[in-house]
Amino acid sequence: MSAGTVRTVSMPVSDILVRVAREMVTGSKEHEDLLAVVLADIAEALPDLAADARTRELVAATVRDTILAAVTVFSTGVPLTSVRTPETGLELARRLAQRNVPIAAMLRAYRLGQARVQQELITRIAARKASADEVAEAAKDLSSSAFGFVDLVAEEVVAAYQAERDDWMRQRNAARLAKINSVLEARSGELDDAETALGYELARSGHLAAVFWCEVDGASRLTALERRMPRLAAAVGAVRTPLVIAPDAATLWVWFPVGASPNAVTATVTETVTETVTVAVTEALAAVPDVYAAFGDPASGVDGFRHSHQQARQAQALAHAADPRARLRVTVPALLGPIALLALEPGSAAGWVWSVLGELAVDDDAHARMRETLWAYLSSGSSLATAAAELHLHKNTIQYRVRKAEEARGRPLADGRLDVEVALLACRLLGSTVLRPPSAGGGNH
Repeated sequence: MSAGTVRTVSMPVSDILVRVAREMVTGSKEHEDLLAVVLADIAEALPDLAADARTRELVAATVRDTILAAVTVFSTGVPLTSVRTPETGLELARRLAQRNVPIAAMLRAYRLGQARVQQELITRIAARKASADEVAEAAKDLSSSAFGFVDLVAEEVVAAYQAERDDWMRQRNAARLAKINSVLEARSGELDDAETALGYELARSGHLAAVFWCEVDGASRLTALERRMPRLAAAVGAVRTPLVIAPDAATLWVWFPVGASPNAVTATVTETVTETVTVAVTEALAAVPDVYAAFGDPASGVDGFRHSHQQARQAQALAHAADPRARLRVTVPALLGPIALLALEPGSAAGWVWSVLGELAVDDDAHARMRETLWAYLSSGSSLATAAAELHLHKNTIQYRVRKAEEARGRPLADGRLDVEVALLACRLLGSTVLRPPSAGGGNH
């Protein structure tokens, strides 16, 4: 029962019910026998309530104290305003909240206990030398009293469970968010520690990052979206459980693991995701109005974890800036092309440049020569002769470097040619700001 709630109803109890209940209170053996039966019922029906020794102790203490409190109520007829849930019951509710055991299990335990206690008392009442009317009155009073007592206890344990669950989730989410931010900001720390804390592989996996957000009734809509996350994960080809975090009340950051190793994320994977994710996610969002999604491209390892997220944030920024009447439910990098460069600060263009150029974006002399040659070739309308004259090289050298640049990119130049030209321009204008350190090479993003 919430603070400030006032109950003025007294428990109706007949004389026979009072006498039978008092006998049970004073008869320690009868009380212990009833406790054993109720605990056996709960253990059989609700194995989740016997997960560990401390929980089993709390269940036993809660059943003992609750039966005693209930039978005391039946024997006195005290008003509900004077009834309080035993502290052991509140502690059990808080413990279940911390272990993510549904409160329904505890409420079911109370109903099992109520049924068994009522059955025991009815048997005792029926055994008394009393008229049929007296027995019927006692049974009616018992049913009313038991319902009122359990209803009161249920209110208080649910309130304790929810308060503990909310507090625990806030603390857990804050700790996970801090750990994720440290990874995104490349702060020093043990990678293994981050993976353990998050329960998610960072270095040995491919990642598809997404941002989900809404502007109306965020908490309830995002809760509904979280329930659909397994379906979303299957739709985008996740190989394990996704990492989900709420940076605020209206936003979810999600990373779907899409490859068992860095080499598993290739241009083909990226194209497949681009083709399937929009339809699959749009269908999933149909049941959650006013929720939008933005995705990055699949990428590998810790760098991929960061860059795919950065792309998703870019896509979100651009989608959010769009006219709401034209805003897409799902935005992916392939839809944005060079417009993605306008989303955030110039340095944030690196993730997009890397995804377009692949290994061709590595910051070393060999790849710089390939980029410069490719830029001259594309700028000349794909003329080998013009590019050769501009760079004072033989046409065969231009042709060789263009082929090597295409191999470094990992896909044909005809695939997103406009993006290639814009990415090469970004490399020329922004230099190392958007280039990959040599040590970051070794896999396509």
